[in-house]
Amino acid sequence: MDLFSQAEHDEDAQSILLCPEADFIDQVEASIAKLLPTMERKDIIATALKDRGALILTKDMDEAISLSNQIAPEHLELSVEDPQAMLDGIKHAGAIFMGRHTCESLGDYCAGPNHVLPTSGTARFSSPLGVYDFQKKSSLIMVSDEGANVLGDIAATLADGEGLQAHAQSARYRIK
Repeated sequence: MDLFSQAEHDEDAQSILLCPEADFIDQVEASIAKLLPTMERKDIIATALKDRGALILTKDMDEAISLSNQIAPEHLELSVEDPQAMLDGIKHAGAIFMGRHTCESLGDYCAGPNHVLPTSGTARFSSPLGVYDFQKKSSLIMVSDEGANVLGDIAATLADGEGLQAHAQSARYRIK
């Protein structure tokens, strides 16, 4: 059902199972065959699973984590006994659902975090929408006299390389 819950969004949805146990994958395939005909959105689910779904046998959980990081999923369910133990390895996921009792639906409808998540692998460089997205911030840069003396030549060299003479001269004015 967890694979179905993602696949039922639309035909382009992606539902992937990463698992080091071939027997479990066989059980999931059997469940898909049994349960798919009972779903109201079975045509959408079937298309999504056929075109963009996958049941991937990994050599171990470390490989599963590595593949997950490459996929950078919008939703990642860690449906394992000890999900906390896996967190250090997870680098790219929009929302992480922790443990066998935490399905995506609970996060969507009940858990509290917003559901504006990075899709299509963008979790590699983007985060879920959060309060910080609505706050204006400024960068503060402060260089000491000694720092300007050291950095001025570096900045001038880079500016010269870009053909930005005024940038280079501005930095050079600060070199003693």
